[in-house]
Amino acid sequence: MKLICIAVLLVPAVVWAGTNLVPNGSFDDGLTGWQIKYDRDGESWYADNHQHVTVEKLENGRKNVLRLHVKDQFTADNPGVKADSFPIPVKPGGRYSFSAFARTTGPNCRIMLEGYKWRPDVKPHENPSIYDLRKAYKFEQLFFGKVAGGTMGGVGRDWKRATVTVLQTPMKELQQKLFDGVEFLIVHIVAIGGGPGDLFVDDVELERVN
Repeated sequence: MKLICIAVLLVPAVVWAGTNLVPNGSFDDGLTGWQIKYDRDGESWYADNHQHVTVEKLENGRKNVLRLHVKDQFTADNPGVKADSFPIPVKPGGRYSFSAFARTTGPNCRIMLEGYKWRPDVKPHENPSIYDLRKAYKFEQLFFGKVAGGTMGGVGRDWKRATVTVLQTPMKELQQKLFDGVEFLIVHIVAIGGGPGDLFVDDVELERVN
């Protein structure tokens, strides 16, 4: 499954309605297409992050599921355990449907889209990483609870699908300008809040709806 993206010089940017834009959003190919290791300057809190992210072959009735293991309350409080999709080029404009299944045995979550653009000191190329880019826009997160609001996703003990349409409302001029500057989208998944245990995520989908 694949994710959504905005126009980029060297990356194909054809987007078809009804096509999932998240690369390997089903995790059928393990962690291909996902970043779980963070070892650059300023990322020391996530030094062992990759040791706590796996794909479970079978989890409570679902196959090939992303597992983020939060080992203790300190990690749950901050910084959590995370995974980011590889950057996906997108075209300006349009609206998208973003969804995922999730459940937890302890931690809460934040699952959202983040918009990026090339760093000014990086020449555009075919295989950008998150380190070649700078954050340019933050979208709505997925809410799994009864109330769609707050800083956490409200994930529960049973599998549930959450979905959000972005953009939800017409933009003001400055907001539209920032959005139109987005060149890539990244799915950002963090097991954080709550307590120790596992956050499970499956079938992450992003589709252009118009």
